[in-house]
Amino acid sequence: MKIYTSDEILRDDLYQLQDDACSGIPIKYQLTDPEIQWVNYITGKYCIADYIRDASDFDYLLTIDDIETLSKALDDDCKNFGKAVMLSDESALQKIFFWLYQESE
Repeated sequence: MKIYTSDEILRDDLYQLQDDACSGIPIKYQLTDPEIQWVNYITGKYCIADYIRDASDFDYLLTIDDIETLSKALDDDCKNFGKAVMLSDESALQKIFFWLYQESE
């Protein structure tokens, strides 16, 4: 299974990643050191941190296998925004969240 890196995510559009996730194909992404620091900083403050911790292994290899759960975590923090609170728009992780987010009905 492919593991995406920050460089790949920031360099390309994410149509294939979005198609894979919508088809139920798990997405694996290795968080960068700044993203890991961000998760550690917001833990206990925002739902998206709990989501990332639950969906990652001990090396912060994130597996997104359910877009609805991801979207709910983002909505719990900031309804219908589709972005993680306090995470730079320039980060690959924020780009992934933005592309995979689905508004609730």
